[in-house]
Amino acid sequence: MTTKVESLKSVRCEVMRSKKIGNNTFEVVYTDGSRAIRLHKTDIVTFIDGVIILDTNGWETVTTKARMNDYIPTSLAHVYQSKHIWYVTTANDGDILYYDGIKLDYNGNHITYDQHDNLVNGGSL
Repeated sequence: MTTKVESLKSVRCEVMRSKKIGNNTFEVVYTDGSRAIRLHKTDIVTFIDGVIILDTNGWETVTTKARMNDYIPTSLAHVYQSKHIWYVTTANDGDILYYDGIKLDYNGNHITYDQHDNLVNGGSL
């Protein structure tokens, strides 16, 4: 079991407040205005500036996937697995191959950037 103190040792910026919301799971509000769902020591779902960022930190487990789906608005996206490969189904872009750091907007669009960090349209499989 991960304690709150252990979980918050490796946060990315200063914490404004936090609370336990499930087994090894915490809601963390950061001073930069973002809010995250933290499982053990990873912000698996981060809400910031109208964007949702998903990150397993390599822990693609049943629990991680369940926690993501518990806290992502169901009208926007759903994380699932097929034949050991993770996908995200979004409201507007359909099935997308999951990758750590995938970004979705609050309208259910997959947000992608080109090599120069310019925003481009979302894409699907």
